[in-house]
Amino acid sequence: MAEKQLQKLVKYGDDLMEAADQITRGRTGRPPAPVRVHFEETGRMKNASTALLVCKFCRKEVAGRAISLEGHLKKCTHAPDEARPAKVPKKEKMARPSPDYVPGKGEHKQAMKKLCSVTTSMEGKFRNLIVPKLAAIQSLHLTLRDKRSTHLQFKQHADRLMRIIAEEALAACAMEFATVWTPNGMEYSGMRPNNNLCAVSIQRSGDCLLEQVLRCDPAVSVGKLLIQRDETSTEKTPILFYSKLPPRLASFDRVLLLDPMLATGGSAMMAIQLLLNAGVDEMNIVLVNVVSCPIGLSYLFQAYPCVKVVTSAIDPDLNANKCILPGLGSFGDRYYNTTN
Repeated sequence: MAEKQLQKLVKYGDDLMEAADQITRGRTGRPPAPVRVHFEETGRMKNASTALLVCKFCRKEVAGRAISLEGHLKKCTHAPDEARPAKVPKKEKMARPSPDYVPGKGEHKQAMKKLCSVTTSMEGKFRNLIVPKLAAIQSLHLTLRDKRSTHLQFKQHADRLMRIIAEEALAACAMEFATVWTPNGMEYSGMRPNNNLCAVSIQRSGDCLLEQVLRCDPAVSVGKLLIQRDETSTEKTPILFYSKLPPRLASFDRVLLLDPMLATGGSAMMAIQLLLNAGVDEMNIVLVNVVSCPIGLSYLFQAYPCVKVVTSAIDPDLNANKCILPGLGSFGDRYYNTTN
């Protein structure tokens, strides 16, 4: 038994010596032959595993790794064109992706990085802006923004997303800190839900949010506003068609203003002004929103800095028609299945 173990140790030692000898002579990790042929051995080592080679064209020493040799040949002014590695042609950017175009992983990362940077910038700029950071929100947005989503898929995922936003908005309305005792005899502290609330929806897409708010708190009072953009004007000026607000609107602790899309901010600002005219304190208004953009938020906070905004996403741009980009299309049309 001892003799067999000794033989194994001797064989293991021989293998180690052979490997070390190969490393010393630079025989491991060699680059491909078409590249290696343009270099000569020097007999010296850069480190324990990499030999130093010399270029046949400029006589410069280079580490004997494939990436180093190829990089040297690309830059060597004395190397002929046939010795240089073939250049990989760059992909041309498409002005408009085809319907079957699928963005690459890098493009997804860049897009998400831009969205995150915009959100972080806006949150740092406006202290009354609340953007919940939940993995569920990003997942739901993916389906909502997909143009291939059916009406049923859009509605189901929109309801789930708006339920989350509604809960966040109601939590933002809490005013009283309280401590309770659990059935296990332990204390638990937190903000007590507010029971003196009113929700005002900007029809018609605001009614989608209103439904989720009422599911969270059926006791909430309700008001209605019908404000639509003038699509014939370049600035998409908002127009008020209908207003029905509770008589004691000013007596509520908080008023939730519900509008899923905040593009230019015109409709939301008109609605806020109507609430102020009805006696509501600016600090008591909470705008609840699904998708917003920096332009609309900037206009809104510039005019009404004390209003609190709860939104699930901030998209970076607006197009020529004042629609949010990347956006999710017309929220009301897709939710109520009135698209063309």
